[in-house]
Amino acid sequence: MPQPPRAAAVIAVANQKGGVGKTTTTANLAKALADAGRRVLAVDLDPQASLTIYFGHDPRALDTQGRTAHALLLEGRPLDGLVIEGAPALLPASIRLATSESDLLREWNGASLLAERLAPARARFDLVLIDCSPSLGLLTVNALAAATHVLVPVKTDYLSLMGVALLFETIEKIRTRLNPELAVIGVLPTMHDVRNSHDREALAELEELLGGRCRLFPAVRRSTAFDQASVAGVPGLDHPGLRKAVEAYQLLARDLLRELDA
Repeated sequence: MPQPPRAAAVIAVANQKGGVGKTTTTANLAKALADAGRRVLAVDLDPQASLTIYFGHDPRALDTQGRTAHALLLEGRPLDGLVIEGAPALLPASIRLATSESDLLREWNGASLLAERLAPARARFDLVLIDCSPSLGLLTVNALAAATHVLVPVKTDYLSLMGVALLFETIEKIRTRLNPELAVIGVLPTMHDVRNSHDREALAELEELLGGRCRLFPAVRRSTAFDQASVAGVPGLDHPGLRKAVEAYQLLARDLLRELDA
C-alpha cells in the first residue's frame, strides 16, 4: 500500500535578539532549498516586514490589499489567497502584525493559532520557513507552536550569546506545554569574521555553551553584500557579490535536507 505524503517540515528561524541574521538566513535558506527542487514557503512573521522587503515587495501595498500574515492569523483568510507564488513562495507581513499581540491575547487558542492556520501549507509545500520577530512574545510563541524544528541564528559576538540560554528555556516550555514535536535542528553562527579575535572567541564560547545539545552549523561569513542584496530585493544567492558568502547557506540547505529526509 502506498504511503501517504509526509507533512512538510516547518522550521522557525528564531532568536529574541535582533540583528543576528534571522531574515537573511530565512531568505537565503529558502532560496537554496527551492533551488534544490523543493516546494518552499517563506513566512514573514515580523511586523518590520523585513523578509517581505528582502523579496522585493511593498508591505504597505500588500496591507492595503489585505494580503499579509495578519489576514491569515487574525482575519481567518485562506492561505492560498495570500501567498505570493515563487520559488520560494512568500506569505508577506506588514506593520499591522504589531497589533497582533493584544489581539491574540483575546483568542482562546491565541498561542497556537498559527499552527491551525498553516495546516494547509504542510500539505502543499515540502518545507515552511518562518522568519520570527525579535522577541519572545506571542508571535514567536505561535511560530514555535506551529514548527517541527527551530533553527537559531546567533551572531558571533558576546552580546548575542547572552540570550541563547533563555531562548532554549522558552523552546523547552513550548515543547512541554504546546508542541511536543518541536526540536532544535541546530544553531547557525552568523556575521562571522574569522580574522577578528572577538568573533573567534565568541564562536568557541558558543560551542562550549551548547555543550553538544544540538548541532552547530558552519558559520556564515560577514559580508556587506548581504545588505546590498536586501536593498536590491533579491536573496543573496542571486546577488553577484555574494558567491563565497552564500556557500554556507547552500551547505546548510544540503545538511537540513539530509537530516529531514532521513
